[in-house]
Amino acid sequence: MSDHNNNAVPAELEEYRRQIDSLDKEIIDALARRFEVVRKVGELKIRENMDAVQPVRAQAVKDAAVRMGEGQGLDPSFVRRLYDVLIDHAHAMEHDILDQGGA
Repeated sequence: MSDHNNNAVPAELEEYRRQIDSLDKEIIDALARRFEVVRKVGELKIRENMDAVQPVRAQAVKDAAVRMGEGQGLDPSFVRRLYDVLIDHAHAMEHDILDQGGA
């Protein structure tokens, strides 16, 4: 057992937490940029009279993400689930944009 006071946090843990907080900000920033591009894609699909969901493309994006994740040592099933959520949200956004554009 440790002699640490229950309220004391080791400096090393604080540093790891700072790193995680910084990485979380990068993740959120990247998601915001990704979904801004998704909005532009939705607007383009309105102009080009295209369907919001393109299953072949969605599958290709998921497969590429899994391969990239594997290259970084990430669990493929985790990456697939993450990209299922990202792409489902992107499709919902595109449907909303198309619905607004078609009104």
